[in-house]
Order: sequence, then structure tokens, then C-alpha cells
Amino acid sequence: MAAFIITLFSTTVTGQAFTTPSALQICEINSRRYISNLRRHRPARTPTLSSQLGNYDDEQADDEPSISNSAFYRAVSTLDKILGDDSDDTSYTSEKNRIHMIEREIQLLSQLDPDHPINKIDSKHEEEIYEHLTKMEEKTLESLWSIWYGQRGALNEQKLRFYESRLVDIHGSSIWPGVLEHYRRFLDLIYENCLIDKSDMIKGNKRLEDVEFDKLDLGKWIEPPHILAYLLAKTGRLAESKEWTEEVLAEKPWHIGALSIMRIVCLRLNDEEAAMRWAVKALPGLSPQTRLWRTKWVRENVDLAKEKLAELKEDLRDKIVARMEDSVQTTSSAMPEDMFGVDDSAWQ
Repeated sequence: MAAFIITLFSTTVTGQAFTTPSALQICEINSRRYISNLRRHRPARTPTLSSQLGNYDDEQADDEPSISNSAFYRAVSTLDKILGDDSDDTSYTSEKNRIHMIEREIQLLSQLDPDHPINKIDSKHEEEIYEHLTKMEEKTLESLWSIWYGQRGALNEQKLRFYESRLVDIHGSSIWPGVLEHYRRFLDLIYENCLIDKSDMIKGNKRLEDVEFDKLDLGKWIEPPHILAYLLAKTGRLAESKEWTEEVLAEKPWHIGALSIMRIVCLRLNDEEAAMRWAVKALPGLSPQTRLWRTKWVRENVDLAKEKLAELKEDLRDKIVARMEDSVQTTSSAMPEDMFGVDDSAWQ
């Protein structure tokens, strides 16, 4: 779901004063416009995850190294060749893809900094500078959302986008006809793609009340839980929306859409203090007044993404070591004791 950035400040590019709307005003603005504006960064086409991760445009090529050439990725690829084809090891492959994905996210998050080299423009006119920065931001956000939508392949992405497209008719009531069917669709995607152990799959219709978060790894596909959290907020199930949003942010604290949902939900729960705390954590808008704040946000969230990347790499290393040990043990146990033609009695 593309990011409609809700800023704490109402700003203009230059030459005009800016005001700070109240938290309730922010909630009112965004509750009316959230779903339509949230889509303005959606790309016209639906690139696959591999194309988003592996290909860069000409502007990025000079500034960003190719992830596929990183030392860690090369090491994993080498181990693949040593250990053999791992196409049946879906967990192992998924971990590699997640590492690859977050490396790309770190690059894109960095580009949201107005001072990033990719955002340079030969102009001293403030209006031209911020018009250019806005265009670059939209391009970067499109890439981020494409990664999140396409994390589980083109077919799953098509399902997700179709289900999301059906939400435009929801009028904000949990008793709206068919709303339970909408819940079920997103739960189906979550259970099909995010279960840690497939044996925990719930048969038949799934209910929100039956969800056990400790059996789910939402990092396997972050976008269905995010859209479900939005749907729950839209239909008045605020406590459940907050719970799902917290789970999304625990996995991906830099998720721009989830940060927006959290403050809207807190406001609707009449917790303005919490809403303002979350507002500070959201991506600041682009203006001369918020430029330093934006840079600070980028640096903090890039650090969070790097911490998550290090955690995933460590987990993958552990899996690789365990796999290598299993491979050695399997090979050793398959060897006949006299395979070298040595008679142990000769040493007695």
C-alpha cells in the first residue's frame, strides 16, 4: 500500500508561514483521505521482487553498489554451489530473499535523505530544489512499496492488489456487508505465506480471534498484515488494528504506512499522547523547516534496518553451519567402515 505521508507540520515549499495542526485535525484529514492518497505512490506496473532487488536505473548505478555483488551474498551463493541445489529448502531460500530485500530497503531509505547524492540538483532556487526532491521521493517510495507488495512473488502480489482494490467500497463499519469476507481474504494470505510451521494451518474459515502471533513470522510478507491493520481501523476494530500494526512495526519499524495507521488508531482511541509519540516517529515531510528532521529520521531508521539485517544474516549463518554439519554427518554415516581397505586387526 503506497505511502501517504502524514506530516506533523503543514508546510509550503518556500515564502509562506507554516502551522502546526492539532492531533485531532491530523486524524480527521487522514481518516477521510487515507485509502485514496495512500495509493498515489503505487507503480503503474507490478515489477517482480527479483527485478526490484537486482536491477537499478542509471541514476542509481553510479551511487549504489549492486547487492548481488556484496561479499555476503557471494558467500551464500558459493555455499549453495558447495552444498548443492537448495530449491526444496524453502525456508533457507526465503531467508536469503529477506536479506537481499532489506539490503535494498536500506539503499532506498537512505535516498529519502534530501542530502543523499542521488538527490542533487544544479539549482539555487529553493522551489526548484524541493520540486525535484518531491519527485525523487515519489520514485523512491514506489520502489519501496513494490518490494513490499512483491515479496512473495507475482501471483501473490496480484491477489493482494485485487483484494485491496475491493476495499474502496467499505464505508467504515464493522457490520458492513461482506466485511468478514475481506478479513478472511487477508488472513488466508497471511497464513499461506507467514506461518512458521505449516502444520499449524487453520482449516476452513479463519477468524481474527483465532490468530496466534507467535506462530506467524510476518517478516515473510509484511504487506498483507499492514493492509489488514488498515482495514480493521477503517471498520472500527481499533484495538485489533493496533495489535496488528504493532506486530508489523516490530518486524519493520520503518514501515511508513504502519506508522501512519498507528497514530490514527491512537487518536481514535482518544490517546492523543500516544498519537503524538507516533507522529514524531513518522517520515517528516519535505520542506526547509523539516529538512534536518527528515535527515535525522532517515539515519535512525537506516540504523534500525541495519540491525534487522545483521540479525537475519546471523540466523542464516546458523542455518548454513547446521546444514554443513548435517551434510558432513550424512556423508560420514554412509561410508562403509572398510571403504579404504584397512583391516583394523592389523594394528593390534
